[in-house]
Amino acid sequence: MLFLTSTSHRLQLITGSAGLIEAQASYIDNSGAAMTPGDRNTVIATATTTDIVPPPPAATVRNVRTFSCRNDHATISNLVELIDTDGTTPVTMWKGTLAPGEQFIRDCNGNIHKLNSAGVEIAAGGPVSGDVQVFAASGTWQAPTSFNATFVKVALWGAGGGGGGGASLATAVVAKGGAGGGGGCYREFMYRLSDIGNSVLVTLGTPGTAGAAAVAGAAGGAGGAGGNTTFGALLTAFGGGGGAGGSNSAVVSGGGGGGGLGGAGGSGSTTAGTGGIPTSAGPGVGTQGITGSVAVSTTMNAEFGGAGGAGSANPPVANSAGGSSMFGGGGGGSGGGHTATPTVVAGGAGGRSGVYTSGGGGAVGADVTPTNGANGAAASSGIGGSGGGGGGTTITASTAGGNGGNGGQGGGAGGGGGVGMNPGIGGAGGLGGAGYAVIYAW
Repeated sequence: MLFLTSTSHRLQLITGSAGLIEAQASYIDNSGAAMTPGDRNTVIATATTTDIVPPPPAATVRNVRTFSCRNDHATISNLVELIDTDGTTPVTMWKGTLAPGEQFIRDCNGNIHKLNSAGVEIAAGGPVSGDVQVFAASGTWQAPTSFNATFVKVALWGAGGGGGGGASLATAVVAKGGAGGGGGCYREFMYRLSDIGNSVLVTLGTPGTAGAAAVAGAAGGAGGAGGNTTFGALLTAFGGGGGAGGSNSAVVSGGGGGGGLGGAGGSGSTTAGTGGIPTSAGPGVGTQGITGSVAVSTTMNAEFGGAGGAGSANPPVANSAGGSSMFGGGGGGSGGGHTATPTVVAGGAGGRSGVYTSGGGGAVGADVTPTNGANGAAASSGIGGSGGGGGGTTITASTAGGNGGNGGQGGGAGGGGGVGMNPGIGGAGGLGGAGYAVIYAW
């Protein structure tokens, strides 16, 4: 209960913005001789001070039983303040921001309840609501309007590099599958909403291009680097480097480097692609980008950075798998090759996200009658995309190599293509996985 006891004693509502505020009050007047119920409905459309319960008549006590105030505007939040004033001393009874559709109620026991737009009470000390926006394509993040967010957490993955194409060769010379691309880096940061505004452009990194399949008797084409994912100008997750095309000469094929905190991973060539700054040969910690390999390696693993892509040694060695990352994108696996004998040399699986051991992503393709490497799994809200598996190889004349698997969205790298036997072509590399973003507000 709230008593208004004089002809200057009233309840007022201060509105901070033009909009649409609806207020309702119920009361009982006690003149000593009679008890008279009453109520008052008020609509406020400007930033002003309004008497929502006027003073009682002389020699009468007005007992305000309940009061409610609702923001009925579709888009504008409003800072409101409930004032009890005796004409001389104003006292604030409640002050707060009402988002569109929110309301507060003062019950007959004097308790204040704030309700969200669905009519559900908001717990004392802060909103119970949260907002999650997932970006599988570029777009614009908008602050939620159904509640008043204070904090925003941004999680970004750079795009994965593409896998290199496999070589094509039928003579007694070693031939190498395409190298896997490097994984995209994972970045996260938490902001106060007041520091970043209500609208921010989210641009996802473009997938690293697939290395072209070798024409008969030629080397494979190089995979392209993955693009960077950005949250306006506030945060960047760098992409991974592309894998080298498979060689049909006495040189190695280097895997792509993983993206790091301060830069994109380098693309492989006759050397491994360098990991993004801060660079590590692996195993990495923090946001180190991991350098790719030129041979079988089990240490190209990252924590938040992108994992290294699998390369191919001279002569090739079987099971060259992509590195993994706990949170970033997995590296692509190497495509299968053959020795000078010739003898089949199997490629490797892609790396995955969520673990710290190589492989486990997209499976390597079958050999002899080659099949394509499997695609890597896409990111979820907590881990990045997995790398694609390397394509299968063959020593059967006039047979094409298998294509590398595509990297999963969220920084997974493409796998390398397998070797084909001239006049069969090599397998194409796999596409890198596009960038990805998940943005939380509460």
